[in-house]
Amino acid sequence: ETPGPSRGQDDGCYIVFAGLSLGALVTQEPRTVTAREGETVSLRCSQHDSPLNTMLWYIQPHQGGLTFIGYNQYSTIYEDKFKSGFNITKTPDRMNSTLEISNMNPTQEGVYYCAD
Repeated sequence: ETPGPSRGQDDGCYIVFAGLSLGALVTQEPRTVTAREGETVSLRCSQHDSPLNTMLWYIQPHQGGLTFIGYNQYSTIYEDKFKSGFNITKTPDRMNSTLEISNMNPTQEGVYYCAD
């Protein structure tokens, strides 16, 4: 059995953040986040030297495969199950994107990825 996050007085939702890129430099921060249930978490992603103006977001839950959340180009499009509680924004220059997850709960634990 693979050990998971301990539960107890430190109950929380644990997020690890990584990035994907097709040739452009993509940076993310913060790298890891621990949040309590009900809190809001913001993940930021920046792309550099990219001709693309789209930022895509994914989650890989602890138990499951990579799942598409949504993307922002000129407007924001979400997969159905992420239309509530998730907010993707992008700066006017389209080089920075933020994924805000509100009302955190254990089903939202996992590794989050941004990609250009």
